[in-house]
Amino acid sequence: MAPVSRLWRHQLGEATTNPWRTCHRATLLFFFLSVLLTSQAESKTDPIGSIWSDLSIGFLHSREAHRSMPLQMASFTPTPALSHASPAGVSSNRMTIPIPNHPAINRYIKHYKDGDRRTFLEALDRSWLYVPVMEEIFRSEGVPEELVYVALVESRFKGRASYRGAGGYWQLLSSTARSLGLRVDAWVDERVDPIKSTRAAARYLNKLYRKFDSWPLALAAYNAGDGTVARSIQRHGSQDFWTLYSRKAFSRTTRQYVPKVLAAIQIARDLENHGFNRPGIFDVLDFEPIQVSKPLKLDEVARWIQVPASDLRDLNPSLRKGSIPPGSEYTLRIPRGAHDRFSLAYRDYVRK
Repeated sequence: MAPVSRLWRHQLGEATTNPWRTCHRATLLFFFLSVLLTSQAESKTDPIGSIWSDLSIGFLHSREAHRSMPLQMASFTPTPALSHASPAGVSSNRMTIPIPNHPAINRYIKHYKDGDRRTFLEALDRSWLYVPVMEEIFRSEGVPEELVYVALVESRFKGRASYRGAGGYWQLLSSTARSLGLRVDAWVDERVDPIKSTRAAARYLNKLYRKFDSWPLALAAYNAGDGTVARSIQRHGSQDFWTLYSRKAFSRTTRQYVPKVLAAIQIARDLENHGFNRPGIFDVLDFEPIQVSKPLKLDEVARWIQVPASDLRDLNPSLRKGSIPPGSEYTLRIPRGAHDRFSLAYRDYVRK
């Protein structure tokens, strides 16, 4: 993850697009993730990435984005299958993190509400596409669901965010990502895959918690590295983050990072009383995975199945070059209903 992750210090992420285009692409992502999580209970022993196998999953076409004022969120109505997880991240069996009434946390709550409200609103608005599904993943990994707001601080929920070698929703360094089972190479970067990267981040946070027996210390280690935190504990003779905070045992960046995450969580717990609105209604269209053993360009596949190439890129965000990598079988996601057209064209392509 980024060694420096000050939320508003630098611009992260993707090119600006037309608002309707942005809404369409963003809503595509939400329901393909939502249906994915409800269509299969993945075994924890499965390797990261197998979640896509043998699934019937979905992407969506935006019907309407309801906004009461600029920069406020469209209101989201969860499907019955996701009734256990609301957009605000509240559910009946939640793991919660104790958040003290600390001046540093209160400063960032005020900053999010008043100091840079516009940027926080944009990040929060974007988060609705991912929070219910990311929470489900965190819950399945035994991690408090509220920690999905690490992604708000790290990347503002932008999959293409990058900074100083760290990338994706969770700002993982390439070496860290690979150690967590993600593929990062010239062809594929699974740090930008919202499902695979979230599972990796959840497992990493769980590992850090098991080491330090403290979620604030786990967050500090996520930002600064577990070796740095272990040395600070040993040097100052305390395993309490706030004691170490008061003794300036960590760098300024890490001392800011933990309060930032906890402040975002505190706001998410009670959006309305902090002056933020909830979100909308979306239509669902199915899509399905298909195994491909030959390198292909997504633009070519789009012509075969008569869909916008941008939709295929949205459904396959890990592909760095817009192409299926050579040398191994790859699971491509295509819109449901396009299987026959793809199979006919692919059969001719393989015969050439």
